[in-house]
Amino acid sequence: MFFLLILSSAIGLAFGNILESIGLRAANSIKSLAGNKFWLGGLFLSIIATLLYYEAMAKYNISLVQPFMALNPALTAILGWKILGEKITRKIALAIVFIFFGLVIDGTLAGEASGGLNSGKTLWIYAGAVLCLLLVFCLIFRSAEITDSLCAGAGFGLSAVFYKSIALEGLLLFPIDLRIFIDLRVLSFAVLYIAAFICSQVGLRRGRALFVIPLSATVGLIVPVLGGIMVFGEPFPLQKIIVVVLVAIGSVLFIRSKK
Repeated sequence: MFFLLILSSAIGLAFGNILESIGLRAANSIKSLAGNKFWLGGLFLSIIATLLYYEAMAKYNISLVQPFMALNPALTAILGWKILGEKITRKIALAIVFIFFGLVIDGTLAGEASGGLNSGKTLWIYAGAVLCLLLVFCLIFRSAEITDSLCAGAGFGLSAVFYKSIALEGLLLFPIDLRIFIDLRVLSFAVLYIAAFICSQVGLRRGRALFVIPLSATVGLIVPVLGGIMVFGEPFPLQKIIVVVLVAIGSVLFIRSKK
């Protein structure tokens, strides 16, 4: 079930990225997107893939699930090459190899023990620290392409951490616990996800897909993995360290390949 959920999610996100990119390039205005079949199709795939991703995250450790999201830029690069005619350089090919080997190792950890919420205070401290670091990096890197990517990655990553904390308490199970409507974590999750989605769409519109997606994916990998360790006390053996390093190197190679 783990591999079915996570692979379906990664493939759906990759196809969604390509279709959204085609639609955004063809659109002349926000209004024109409403009738753009490519953008709507990509959005639909992305929504389904995201639901599968959250289902996997609710069932398994976030630090185990998140590295598999690196398949998104890898598959996007391959699809971009086949569909959009974008070039695959040696660095991109090497990046795909790093990511592939990292995920092979990650797959061997699928049966690891589950983590748990350490404390609500830890969650908010971690979220505040991530947002402060995001602000600092955005002030240092003034490029719109970089800031869009950083905001999208941090937003998606933090929203995943908040979602995991909600799922651990069973607030998303049927019948729905009424506390979910007054829980500040739910509002934070929604705000972070919507903000990240907007940043990703803006980034794809005015930036390069093979830059925006890998950079946001890198940040979106690191934030939840660290959150899984610091907030939920998830296991972090040597194999997982190797996984994070390999996947991060692969993502960085994607970014550097377009400089």
